[in-house]
Amino acid sequence: MRSILLALGIVSLGCGDSSGPDAGPDTSLDAGTDGSIDADTHPADVGPDVPPPMPPGPVSSGRCPGEPRCLEGNDGVLLAGMARVDISPNLDEFERYTDGDGNGKYDLGEAFEDTDGDGVYDGAWIAGFGLARAATEIHDPVYATALALRNGDITIAIVSLDVVGWFIEENDRIRELLGDADLDYLVVSATHTHEGPDTVGIWGPTLDETGVVPELQAAIRAGAARAVTEALAALEPANLEHVGFRLSDIDVDGDGTPDADVNRWIGDNRHPNVVDDEVRVMRFVRAGTSTEEPGSGETIGTFVNFAAHPEYTGSSNTALSSDYPYWMRTAIEEGIAEDDRFAPPAMGFGGVTLFVNGALGVQIGPNGIHLEDRAGTAIPRGSFDAAACLGTQLGSMVIAALRGELSASPPEVLEAGDLGFRAKRFYVLVENARYHLAGRLGVFQRELEFYDPERPIGRRNLPWVKTEVAVVDIGPASMLTVPGELDPAEFVGGYEMPCPYTPGGCDALIDESSELPPDLSMAPSGPFLRERLLDARDDVSSVWLLGCAQDYLGYFIPEFDFVLSRALPYIDEAPGDHYEETNAVGEAAWPLIRGVIEDLIRE
Repeated sequence: MRSILLALGIVSLGCGDSSGPDAGPDTSLDAGTDGSIDADTHPADVGPDVPPPMPPGPVSSGRCPGEPRCLEGNDGVLLAGMARVDISPNLDEFERYTDGDGNGKYDLGEAFEDTDGDGVYDGAWIAGFGLARAATEIHDPVYATALALRNGDITIAIVSLDVVGWFIEENDRIRELLGDADLDYLVVSATHTHEGPDTVGIWGPTLDETGVVPELQAAIRAGAARAVTEALAALEPANLEHVGFRLSDIDVDGDGTPDADVNRWIGDNRHPNVVDDEVRVMRFVRAGTSTEEPGSGETIGTFVNFAAHPEYTGSSNTALSSDYPYWMRTAIEEGIAEDDRFAPPAMGFGGVTLFVNGALGVQIGPNGIHLEDRAGTAIPRGSFDAAACLGTQLGSMVIAALRGELSASPPEVLEAGDLGFRAKRFYVLVENARYHLAGRLGVFQRELEFYDPERPIGRRNLPWVKTEVAVVDIGPASMLTVPGELDPAEFVGGYEMPCPYTPGGCDALIDESSELPPDLSMAPSGPFLRERLLDARDDVSSVWLLGCAQDYLGYFIPEFDFVLSRALPYIDEAPGDHYEETNAVGEAAWPLIRGVIEDLIRE
């Protein structure tokens, strides 16, 4: 089997990415249909000209208000609590190696401290930028950060993990640890840092050895459950401040006119060049402590949603880090010093800051960017300075927005905010042959279902995996969870004139000189997901995209731009700019997921 893996190249060496027990009665979804598959209706074998079987029925669904446990709904009093737990591994528990060739990776044959005497190097593997990047130190902690909210008999928690991805089976294990906690719904999201531990499996020492360390996974689960438990215990009456701004709205030169180049901070890596550059912010303020002045009052915590790959530290780094989210959270909580190199001085808000990534598909992040410090000096990409620069500047913008100092609208202040959710768990088809092999070899530690593992994998024998999506409402915001890296074009659109989400305008939307460029004549017209959510409720003023949440299935790409290699689909890249397809669960997955999302929106 190892030779097969080597031939197929189960992992990508770029920076891109790629069942547990049912949820308990109060921490996940209520039991629904059992998802069983009828052999006559859904045979394992299909003919060469017959499409794959229809998906099995939904596993479960849930909603609040509307279920017996939350029939009373909201009572007009919002409670909020936040907590953070350090989930960094203890590197003293892992073996050290000597990097003989100085390439920043462990190569077979290099000397190491074989403390357990098994002849195998046991490292803490970093996720991203290829195989065998073993952690040598911790630059800054990786955390589990939790927000708990309650209104009436509805309780929701969101926990963000500084890891690359987190499978649905691991979510269920966190829910098990929470036991009978008074919690109606839990969202678990990965920040997708490529400088944190490998929690998915494909960045281990070799192609067919997982990078997942069971003891570390267990510690992360325990840390996440502890953060949620502590956030629930800290619940107290809260007011809610809400604001959003776009990077393109920033006044860089201070003349009162928005003039920012979005590519100063983030860039797209694939056409169509569409970037969701909105930063969405909530601040939970201890009730009775705020005044009419924006940004006043005692902060319980701040919630930030923004889309960019946390990989600004680069591929040569061997120190564990949460990348730019660390500096952003630190700036918001502790403020910015007078002599800070990257942003002007500012008072922090205290409390705990939760960050959840957004529509970061097609590798939205440090692509063609030109970060600068306060003196206008360029910051080299692929460095801790780059991560610190972006994070501190984002934190500075969030502080200014909450104090009403940006050109965008001042923050909206509410005494409370209603809560609600609609969620569904269901199956998606796994068409990617690399994913089949990864699952069968234990590189991916998740369950493949409804196929025969004793027969060859292929079009006639395709597995399914469970996944989950939800729409979560917090006050004036509707938040959509997506179990992977969504192309922002699917969220905001951006094809229409004057190309409002394309840095540089419509001339930069498509590179017609590239091989197999996107055919926009095949692209759908709106409304897109953001618009659909805005239209679904009269009182919604903001839509958030919570990426890599509830599961991790890799990239989601619009159908009109999903191009596979004819010779070896999912193994080789198609000509042109089509890397992401090789790290997508399959062509059929996103249309199915989008359909479930649209059903939830209609509900």
